[in-house]
Amino acid sequence: VADRFVKEEVPLIPNRGNIISSDGQLMASSLPEYKIYMDFKAGGEKKDTLLMRHLDSICDGLHQIFPDKSKAEFKAHILKGRKKGSRNYLLYPKRISYIQYKEAKQLPVFNLSKYKGGFHEQTFNRRKKPFGSLAMRTLGDMYSDVTLGAKNGLELQYDSILKGKEGVSHRQKVMNKYLNIVDIPPVDGCDIITTIDVGMQDIAEKALLDQLKEINGNVGVAILMEVKTGEVKAIVNMTKGNDGIYREVKNNAVSDMMEPGSTFKTASIMVALEDGYITPDQEVDTKNGVYMMHGRPMKDHNWHRGGYGVIDVAKVLMVSSNIGVSRVF
Repeated sequence: VADRFVKEEVPLIPNRGNIISSDGQLMASSLPEYKIYMDFKAGGEKKDTLLMRHLDSICDGLHQIFPDKSKAEFKAHILKGRKKGSRNYLLYPKRISYIQYKEAKQLPVFNLSKYKGGFHEQTFNRRKKPFGSLAMRTLGDMYSDVTLGAKNGLELQYDSILKGKEGVSHRQKVMNKYLNIVDIPPVDGCDIITTIDVGMQDIAEKALLDQLKEINGNVGVAILMEVKTGEVKAIVNMTKGNDGIYREVKNNAVSDMMEPGSTFKTASIMVALEDGYITPDQEVDTKNGVYMMHGRPMKDHNWHRGGYGVIDVAKVLMVSSNIGVSRVF
């Protein structure tokens, strides 16, 4: 008989590790969320009498915590569940925060134990990003319940480090109550510290968005690297949606394979400036956008509109002139 009241190998889910920026700020963390239920058969007639006596104050309190539903709606909803005699009646359709749960738990009847009052909860873990969309695609996405795993980004790349190790317990019924007895305790996931700097990431994101809006671009990428260490301090990927709003949809900086192309112009001009061969205000003639180079025509992207003519080195870099970079040396 005792064996029938034992449930073996119940998994214990560890806490997932945090993702932290290089300047020590929390960029991704797991926070608890709850769904709240009512067992209308718990506590018997005594509880039912208490529930009806305090029903108005309970519904008023629920409305204060969840303003999207009126006091009358909560009252009708609770009475419907009471009439059914439901043992697992969902009181509010959405997941709620820990603060909201604690506030609901202080209401009359709800503040009793679940065996006397019937109020009980289901706990979920949800991944939260305190800085919202900042570096969202680089950090990566989780499924709505973090126990289901990661989808992409750093969350997926370092999933084995972040997720920790499940523990094992068994449930045993003792005097009409199930007790969780831990056999192997869970091991919480480790935190990871990234090279991303929140301040630099924010500046890079704003700068890229401003430029994309100015030119009405479809996709933009910005990567900021600390040259001395090679650490990526900011990485931004913006794609224009059908509604015209820019969002981080895909990590183009990592996933897109293409020739480096014009990035060599920046490197070339940096070397020339550093070695003193040129100055930012030195002028160069880019002609009409077409220039013969070793027997073949070299073209700027606006050659069909007559080119840029005479411009300084700073403008050469700004407009990404092939002729300007080639002739400046």
